Amino acid sequence: MKKFILIVLVISSQINSQNFTGGFNFYLPSTDTTTQKFLPKFPKQTIGDNDFVSIDSEGKFSVNGNRIRFWGTNSGADAAFPPKNIAGLLAGRLRKYGFNLIRLHHLDNPWSDRSLLGKTYTRELNSTYLDLLENYIAALKQNGIYINMNLHVSRTFRIFDQVANYDSLPEFGKGVNFFDPYIISLHKEYARQLLTHVNPYTGKSLVNDPVMAMVEITNENSLYRMWRDNQLKPINKGGKLPTRYSKMLDSLFNNFISQKYNSTTALQLAWSKGVKNSSSSEQIKNGSFETNTTNWILEQHSPASGTISVDNQNTFRGTGSCKVTVTNSSGIDWNIQFKQQTITLKRDSLYTVSFAIRADSPKEINVSLMNDQSPWNWYGGKSFTVGTNWDVFTFSVKASENNAGHARLSFALGKSTGSFWIDEVSVAYASVVGLKENEQIENRNIARLDYADCPGYSPQRVRDMSEFYIEVQRNYFKEMLAYLKNELGVKVPINGSNWNVGPADLASMSDADYVDNHSYWDHPSFPKEPWSSIDWTVNNTPMVKNSEGGTIPALFTGVPEVGKPFTVSEYQHPFPNQYHIESTVFSLGYSAFNDADALIYFAYDEPYEWNIDKINGYFQVNRNSILMAQFPSVSHAFRSGYIKPSVSPIELSFTRDTLYSIPGNDAANWNGYSFFDRKIGLKHAVKVKKYFSGSTSNFNTLPKVSGPIFQTDTEEIIYNTTDGMISLNTDKYIGIAGYLVNSKNIANTKLQILDLNNSDFGTVSWISLVDKPLEDSELSLITIGSKIQNTGMVWNTTNTSISNKWGSAPTQVYPLKGKVLANINADSIYVYPLDERGAIKSSLKIKLLPIAPNKFQILFDQSRDVTLWYGIEKFGDGTVSNLIGEKSLPDKFELMQNYPNPFNPETVISYVIPTGAINHKNFSSISSHRNDNVHVSLKVYDILGREVADLVNEAQSPGTYSVKFTISSSLSTGMYFYRLQAGDFVSVKKMMLMK
Repeated sequence: MKKFILIVLVISSQINSQNFTGGFNFYLPSTDTTTQKFLPKFPKQTIGDNDFVSIDSEGKFSVNGNRIRFWGTNSGADAAFPPKNIAGLLAGRLRKYGFNLIRLHHLDNPWSDRSLLGKTYTRELNSTYLDLLENYIAALKQNGIYINMNLHVSRTFRIFDQVANYDSLPEFGKGVNFFDPYIISLHKEYARQLLTHVNPYTGKSLVNDPVMAMVEITNENSLYRMWRDNQLKPINKGGKLPTRYSKMLDSLFNNFISQKYNSTTALQLAWSKGVKNSSSSEQIKNGSFETNTTNWILEQHSPASGTISVDNQNTFRGTGSCKVTVTNSSGIDWNIQFKQQTITLKRDSLYTVSFAIRADSPKEINVSLMNDQSPWNWYGGKSFTVGTNWDVFTFSVKASENNAGHARLSFALGKSTGSFWIDEVSVAYASVVGLKENEQIENRNIARLDYADCPGYSPQRVRDMSEFYIEVQRNYFKEMLAYLKNELGVKVPINGSNWNVGPADLASMSDADYVDNHSYWDHPSFPKEPWSSIDWTVNNTPMVKNSEGGTIPALFTGVPEVGKPFTVSEYQHPFPNQYHIESTVFSLGYSAFNDADALIYFAYDEPYEWNIDKINGYFQVNRNSILMAQFPSVSHAFRSGYIKPSVSPIELSFTRDTLYSIPGNDAANWNGYSFFDRKIGLKHAVKVKKYFSGSTSNFNTLPKVSGPIFQTDTEEIIYNTTDGMISLNTDKYIGIAGYLVNSKNIANTKLQILDLNNSDFGTVSWISLVDKPLEDSELSLITIGSKIQNTGMVWNTTNTSISNKWGSAPTQVYPLKGKVLANINADSIYVYPLDERGAIKSSLKIKLLPIAPNKFQILFDQSRDVTLWYGIEKFGDGTVSNLIGEKSLPDKFELMQNYPNPFNPETVISYVIPTGAINHKNFSSISSHRNDNVHVSLKVYDILGREVADLVNEAQSPGTYSVKFTISSSLSTGMYFYRLQAGDFVSVKKMMLMK
């Protein structure tokens, strides 16, 4: 039979984003529901009336007393409303690939006709799409697939909803839902309509149907995050709130302060502690630009460009200002930076940054104070809306480290073309303010603080400000939880939201039943227009090379809670990042290591055309063959608990004071304030034992974790950021991703990857298909991942975007070639390349003998085998030398007659390579030495002796091989010859082509 060379994802640093040639198509049928011998089996079983999901005493999802883990995906917007004639097949395919949970997302979207809500009125459910949704839910239920129901995702209020300032709210009405009573009532109304409507296809409403496993109140929505991002102020002051809602928050805050302190005197006393006056000199040199721009530079990143000069006509104070003109814009603000980079800062000292600025037209800018050299630590900053008149802006920063002359103040101005005038720039030791002049409780004029300004205020004022936002958000979740459970009768676990910014944000959601989080590696960015179909980029870098651990630290470290289920309801390394296949090993490994209860990929997106073999967007897993091919194995490994959870988890506690004090110490980092290095999560699971505790953990006692190699405390996951490798090594599942040539550095694995180029990148997984360790499993599956592209897809010159040049069907997979060394306790094995349904390809298999006791060298060549899957079947237990069903191992060469013969359009040629084959013509006995590779050549010639096909040209080990020969259009009817040469052995046979 045929031998196969292991193909693994090849992406070199030089060609990593260029279109490749010689790819093969491996389209996984969109409605395939078949069960196959060499794929993990997920039987069709309807969810029963008593199969409600609950939380057991260990804090895990459970059904009828048995733990259940969910491997899921998202069906959002149009994809959540499939046609009735396709819903059952869609559900069956999802089941086949191992999904047992679908997160129903963006059901309330405003951009498509396929939505539960209308275009001018959102208070009634669209009966047509509700019917399609409920039919889909019924089909999922019949296939044993639960649903995660999202209540508020993208609802956009319309004129007839009677929501004040409906057209000026933050996107999807986020933020205001936490404190506006009318909007909260509309959220409840929608929940009642959706969850209590009786599904005609199941005869049950969702509150009474066990198909609903969990409920999510609001997606990626946090009042605390909006505060952290300085958005909770009026739009005309650079915020996101219409004035009405900003004033509503002002009123609620003054109510909160009044109830807490009763009088201005009491407030003054509380907020005066820690107040101090500035006592130090200016840190900026030449901040007035009276005669020159000395000490300042303009950093430019092509294609952006600009100039700086002194302007004596437009000044805020004195005789000069600095005019910065952006002549060319990339749409990315930091591509033009006006900066001074020789500032000295002292750790834990407070600084006030102030400056005067105007522009030739309203513009958005970012100003930051940070380290100007590696590791480029960011100390603080703020976004501003600059108008055409002079304004003075300020913000406070507490330095997180000593910096002797390498701190920089930077104005990021490159978002659009035009001119700015900057004057009176200052970085000076700051005063700490308590109660500001004229602020009085009785006058209800106590001001809310921007998050970025908190370091400049007294500790108690900061704590009160933080407590207010945490409690507003927490009270909203409490109210919604009580409504859903007590009034609507929801029986399953409920989550508040996701995509948190640290422990204070998580604390405000901690009354929910379970914890959820989201993360993406190399999410596309949109420098000018959000979600532009043309103007977007990706970094196109692999996470296996990221020394900070990529998505893992922020996704898991300190996010789960002790005694509660933990889910990741959105995860992806989006296409077209050409390293995205690595995501399967990362998501499986660290989710299981953190004992997560659900991992949900984003997204299964089949809106209209269910059989198109083209990847249309960043997140389409359903049309991405290299991802989908991995899912049966990784879902089976996750759901079956093949990966051990952390054996020495770390538990944390926080007091109220600790949580409330965070803004006074925070530089508003992207992932929120961290009390310790989150990379500790690459070795230990880190969970929160209690928020609002009586004591805070001593973070100085936590173990230190450093790279470049990170190994989990179970020793099952090794993440080597130097080699660019991650390996997941367990008894029944092995996953290896990254630069696969470096897998030789992974010790004690049952699967080693050999003979690859230094640039080869990809994912190889091996899973047992029976409940036995891999080396003893009668049936197992190897899955190989490589990069994928649409036909005609075109990258830009920097290999960071394809703009709108997505190409067309069909998709092409890069073919890989190599070999693996597998430990299998067997006398022999068969290797089967599988077709697009996972079935054995007819007449294509290879019988292999061990090259050493219980070690098998398996060669793969995807360009020849045209597959992502290889089934492995073992015979014997490795204790005898005979093959099962045979008296002896192959002891001589043999070239068999092709079959069929005559043939059209293809035929199969088989041959045998014996042991001890190297440069020996005849064998009378079996050699005991089995590392006997021999170079094999198999070619086809026409009757005139001209070569018409080169079928095999490689070194092969002992075994029986089959090769398929498919004719080209240029061949005519007639006699042909095929010639086998292996070492000194040569044999020629005839075959007949009949057209």
